[in-house]
Amino acid sequence: MIGARTTLFSQSVRQFFAILFFVFFTVFAQAQDSTEVLDSIQQTQVPQVLDTTVQIPDSIAQPPQVSDSITQQPQKPIAQAEETLESQPLQQQDSEQIEETLQQENAALLSNDSLFIDFSEAIDIIIANNIDIQEAKYNWIAQSEAATGSYGEFEPHLTARAFSEKGDAPNTLFSETRNEYKVGVQGKAPTGTEYNIGFNQTSYTHSEYTSELYFGGELRQHVLKGGPLFYASFNNQRAAKIQKELALQKYRETLSGILEKFCETYWEFYFSQQTLLFAEKSSAVAKEIVEDARKRYELGMLSQLDYQKAVAEYSDRESARLDALDKLRNARLALLLILSSQELVRDPRPIAITPNLELDSTAILDSLTFIDSISILHPSYLAQHAEVDLRTTALDKSKNNFLPSVDLIGNYGIRSRDKNAEVARSKFKNKNNRQSVFAYGIEIDVPLFANLDERHQIASNKASVRAARSRLALIQNQLYEEYRILQQRATELRNQWQLSKTAVAYHEKELKEEFKKMELGKSNYHLIFDMEDDLRQAQQRHLECMKLLRVIDIRLVRATGKLLMQNGFESWKDGKITLRKELLHD
Repeated sequence: MIGARTTLFSQSVRQFFAILFFVFFTVFAQAQDSTEVLDSIQQTQVPQVLDTTVQIPDSIAQPPQVSDSITQQPQKPIAQAEETLESQPLQQQDSEQIEETLQQENAALLSNDSLFIDFSEAIDIIIANNIDIQEAKYNWIAQSEAATGSYGEFEPHLTARAFSEKGDAPNTLFSETRNEYKVGVQGKAPTGTEYNIGFNQTSYTHSEYTSELYFGGELRQHVLKGGPLFYASFNNQRAAKIQKELALQKYRETLSGILEKFCETYWEFYFSQQTLLFAEKSSAVAKEIVEDARKRYELGMLSQLDYQKAVAEYSDRESARLDALDKLRNARLALLLILSSQELVRDPRPIAITPNLELDSTAILDSLTFIDSISILHPSYLAQHAEVDLRTTALDKSKNNFLPSVDLIGNYGIRSRDKNAEVARSKFKNKNNRQSVFAYGIEIDVPLFANLDERHQIASNKASVRAARSRLALIQNQLYEEYRILQQRATELRNQWQLSKTAVAYHEKELKEEFKKMELGKSNYHLIFDMEDDLRQAQQRHLECMKLLRVIDIRLVRATGKLLMQNGFESWKDGKITLRKELLHD
């Protein structure tokens, strides 16, 4: 008896709330102006930009016309309406189907209709076409040729002279003649010694001068200025070699910078691509909700305001999808521009990339290991070190120029002399008649005012060297501090990536469960939209963490100076850095 009363009481309560809901809905529906609702909904339409744009259906953009009979009284009982909705379940409840569709669209990027860009092939394209890389490359080639050509200073030269002179004096029967012939080799040795070896012949006819033939050599050794002190004899070669090294490090720095920029652009494109996929999925979810809301609205189970809310949420997500599409276009343009290939820029096909999504472990180095690494690998540090050496070479050159000139001179040879040129030649041919000559001496050149110009030039170069060394220390400290910060940030981003991954999994499960509740009538659109928005934000944070982590990892490797070596651009051979052959030659 008690159970029957309880059942009767519960049925009465359900009927009372059903009648109360119907009365409230009827009064609220009559108070709405259908014309204003229609205008406000139509304002949420988004113009079509591309053929891939999901257009708002007419059934969504314009709410169905509700007759007076519907607003005054329902044509079907509440229970019958609920039964109708149960027979037509919410299509969005099958979110796995939408995910499968989007995955198929994403897989289409790798089809024959897509422009597939492989990472290694893209790097080769950049090296072949990038203007900055080509400029740095040819600058290094120019400095390399100049460094090799600087050794031409020690190249011996063949010198020769043939000279004939004729003079007519007054009151003479014959003309006076002088014939001079010289041939020899002269040059400069790396020790600062100048040499001149050769044969000289001077013949006179009808003259009071003596004809002479001489064969021998002369040496001039610079003791102070131009000598071995301060590497003066090798100063030009040292400067050219350092210029070559400086150009090489700038070339490596340009390669590292372009490679880092390409990696950032590459991951930015992937980030924009995935953001568009998330936005499309969000728009698809909102579209299915609007379709379900339209059915409920036609059955009189939903107010126009709630229906307008669903359409507005769909419009917001469709607008976000169009924004993501525009960002993807810009990211595509940036990627193509850095590739610097006209064929790729003019290719209208969508770009397809397949990045490696596996996380790399962070290399942990202490301060001493890191300093050793940058001192032999990092291009910025090595370039500044070369700048210090270059300024030191200029200082040594100024010090050498400040010194007075002190030269030791000596020569040795054989000669013959005679008034008659023919006799002189015959004596020269006979070793018993020719003379052996040995001579030596010294030459000096001392500035009288203590070489004022070079003294101030030395002071200027000393200040320049100190400035370069200060910057070298600053670069070393800066690189270490940046590396330490990047290491900490990489660790934080890895933890953040794991947390965001957990958050995405939770929000996906939460939204799926909420759709199941909505099938049973235990949820509403407000909760669905809020949960879907939370999921979208969590996915965006997770994807952004992935992008930032990739960029940080690239910067971290570059901070150690191993970015080029890690990507196969250079190797460590015979105790020095060696770039690939194709990077050093045309």
